[in-house]
Amino acid sequence: MSAISEELRTEQFVMSLRGVVPYVYEQAWQSVLDGTPLSRTALHRGPDGLLRRTLRPEARFRLQTVDWRATRAEVQDARLAERLAGESAAGLPLDRAPLMCATLIRRSDRDWTFAWRYARELMDRRAGLRILEEAADAYAVLLRGGIPRGTAATARSRAALPGAGPPGAALPGAAIPGAALPGAASPSSPLTGVRTRGPVTR
Repeated sequence: MSAISEELRTEQFVMSLRGVVPYVYEQAWQSVLDGTPLSRTALHRGPDGLLRRTLRPEARFRLQTVDWRATRAEVQDARLAERLAGESAAGLPLDRAPLMCATLIRRSDRDWTFAWRYARELMDRRAGLRILEEAADAYAVLLRGGIPRGTAATARSRAALPGAGPPGAALPGAAIPGAALPGAASPSSPLTGVRTRGPVTR
């Protein structure tokens, strides 16, 4: 645990996936985050006591992959609930980038659960949902053997989103609430369902 692991609000998304290739999915996420400062953003406390953003030279998106196929479905559900609660209680190391954690859990030969949690000081729920959609689009492009679209435009647009301020800026006391989540992603997306467990403290 980091020395600056203080209480903060986190947003947690959980969604169902079908037939995922983990390595390609991780590549898709990295391609999206590479076009933004999000993956390199960490926090530090200034002399005035306020948390401020700082950018690391580089940071990799790390996707943890686990296989639960040998476990019964009802036990998997209990393990998932316990795992998500444990992640929320553990908090995030604020002075390390990226301020997020992601886990891909194999539930059956074709069914997966993806859990993603990030600091709300990094971005709000609406911005988080947009990242999920962009990662799904990039994943589909990579599966076709293509190269995901350039992210310069999305980086510029996302920089203006609530909760995604510039480095060195003092953080507000609370992030602006995002939009409500839909029950399911678009048909062109590999996502079959999205739900949120945030915001929570820690």
